[in-house]
Amino acid sequence: MQLWVWLAAVGALMVIEMLTVNLLFASLAFSAFMAAIANGLGFDMGTQGLVFALAAGLSLFILRPLALKHLRKRPANHSTNVDALIGAPAVALSDINDLAGEIKLSGETWSARADGPLISKDSRVEVISIEGATAVVREKRN
Repeated sequence: MQLWVWLAAVGALMVIEMLTVNLLFASLAFSAFMAAIANGLGFDMGTQGLVFALAAGLSLFILRPLALKHLRKRPANHSTNVDALIGAPAVALSDINDLAGEIKLSGETWSARADGPLISKDSRVEVISIEGATAVVREKRN
């Protein structure tokens, strides 16, 4: 096979990888690149095919799982969206009762309600849950 065919395969597989982002086609592109190197070194078509197959096996069954594990690694306390706000500190912008109030949370003004007794303005509070667009808070204990 011509060197340019292997390199075209590498390019096509990398374009497909960019669309899928699961490292399957990147593994095959790596294999095609290894076969292109074998071609450039003057090996025959059978050897190029063997290099492609060995590189595919290595990259698909050994390297790809290791790379995916590394890419998907998240910290144990990795919370996103509303879950990241639970336990967050805030400041009461107004008196907060069990029906209404406002807090400053992560630089934004949120509607809030108290989960317990009245919380006075300027008190430090912590978010215990989010209900819709309202933060349920309690006075922060020191």
